[in-house]
Amino acid sequence: MPRRKDAKEHNGLLATLRLGVRSMASMGQDQFEISVGDVTDMAAHVRARYGGPASAVLRGTVRGPFCEHGRTLPAEFAFRQLDAKQANVAEAVITDPCLWTPEMPHVYRVELQAMDGGAVIATYDGTIGLRRLAPRRPVDFAPGTG
Repeated sequence: MPRRKDAKEHNGLLATLRLGVRSMASMGQDQFEISVGDVTDMAAHVRARYGGPASAVLRGTVRGPFCEHGRTLPAEFAFRQLDAKQANVAEAVITDPCLWTPEMPHVYRVELQAMDGGAVIATYDGTIGLRRLAPRRPVDFAPGTG
């Protein structure tokens, strides 16, 4: 079972989480690293890296948003391999993200599988909250457009 920290425990400020999981095929602990990159009103970049064998390929999705104070229509965003040379790194781009706030704690469910030779060797199932870490910049409008 993964050790994880919930978005509430971090006040929604989730930059990088190191998550220990029990591997399904080996005796040691392997690691998934989930990091949230740039978050804007248009998109949020969620990157996953598996710390086990470099030949492992990541497959999975980010699904959400889910909120205990309201109803939303969840969407599913697939993790895609970033580089053919790094199969154990993948990224999901969440379009039109709902951000985590104390008033509206929107969270997304992350489900990942590390596969090696067609066999699942480790899995991760957890939640993340998205929050803008930098303040919004004012938008400059050209005369007559805004």
